[in-house]
Amino acid sequence: MKLKTIITALFLCSISLIANAQRGFNVQSELEAYMEQVRTEEYAKTPNKDLFSKRNAPKLLELVKVYYIDSLPKVRLKAYYLTYKAANEITEKEQKDNAVFVLVNALKDTDSGNVGSVVSWLTDYKKGNFNREAKDSLVSILRTQTFYRDEIIKLVAFVGLAHQVEFIKSNLNNGTYTTTKVKWAAHLALARFGIQENIDFCLDAVKKQGVNDDVIYELVPDLIYTRQKKSFDYVIELLHDKAKNCMSGNPEHAGRIMCGYRIMEYLAPVIKDFPLDVDETGDLEVDDYEKALKKLREWFTVHQSDYRIIRNTY
Repeated sequence: MKLKTIITALFLCSISLIANAQRGFNVQSELEAYMEQVRTEEYAKTPNKDLFSKRNAPKLLELVKVYYIDSLPKVRLKAYYLTYKAANEITEKEQKDNAVFVLVNALKDTDSGNVGSVVSWLTDYKKGNFNREAKDSLVSILRTQTFYRDEIIKLVAFVGLAHQVEFIKSNLNNGTYTTTKVKWAAHLALARFGIQENIDFCLDAVKKQGVNDDVIYELVPDLIYTRQKKSFDYVIELLHDKAKNCMSGNPEHAGRIMCGYRIMEYLAPVIKDFPLDVDETGDLEVDDYEKALKKLREWFTVHQSDYRIIRNTY
C-alpha cells in the first residue's frame, strides 16, 4: 500500500506541474522572444511547439499579425510559418480558413524564397479551406506575381478558379509564359480544369518519356495532380507493370525494382476507400511491400472502372 501511495502522489504531482507549466506559458512573451531571436541571430532555433498548440493557436494567429509587414524577409517568413503551423492545429473551420487567407496574401511577398515556402504550405490544405476572399486574392496574385509562377498557376487550378481558364490559355498561347516549367504547369492546370486537349497533351508527353526513375518521381505525380481518370488509368497501368524499371531507394537493398512500389505511395492519399492501411495524412502504413503491391493490383483489377478519385486535395 505504501508503494501505491507513493506512486499516486508522484502521479498527482506530475499532473500539477504540467498544469502549472501550461498556465505559466505566455504566448505573447514567447512569440516576442522567438521573433527577436529570428531578427538578431543568423540561425534561429525551432520555435516552442506550445506556441502553435491547439490551446494557443487562436491567440497566436492574432498576435503574429504585426510581423507580416516586418521589413526583414526572414521575420515575415517565420510569421507565415507560425501561421501555417497554427492553422494545422485549429479545427474550427472559419478560423482555419482565415489563416489560409492570410497565407494566400503572403504570396504577394517581395521575397522569392518566402513565396516559394508559402505556396508549398498552401498545398497541404483542402479546396474548401479557401474562402471567397482567398480566391479573389489568388486571382490577383495569378496576374501579378512572377515568383513561382508555375506553382501559383497549379494552385489556382487546385482551388478551382475555373473563370481563370481563358486567362491561363491566353498566356500559354500568346507567349507570356516563356519557360518550359511554367508552360508545363499551365498545361497541367488546364488538365486539372478538365480541358480534354490538355489532358491528352500531358498524358502523351509523359508516355513519350518511357518508364524510368525520372518519370516516376517527377512526371507521375504531375499526372496524379490533374485528378483526371484518363491519366490515372495510365498510372494504374504502370502500377501493374512487372518490369524492373526503377532503382531502389533503400541502400540496404540496392538494385532495380518494379516502379509499382513507388506508385502505390502516390495513389494512397488520392483514391477513395484505398484498400491498404494509411495514416491520417494518407501515407502508407504497410510492413510487407511485396504483399501490399499484390493486394493493390488485385483491387484495381476488380475496380478498374469504378475506383473514385479524391479531388478536394492538392
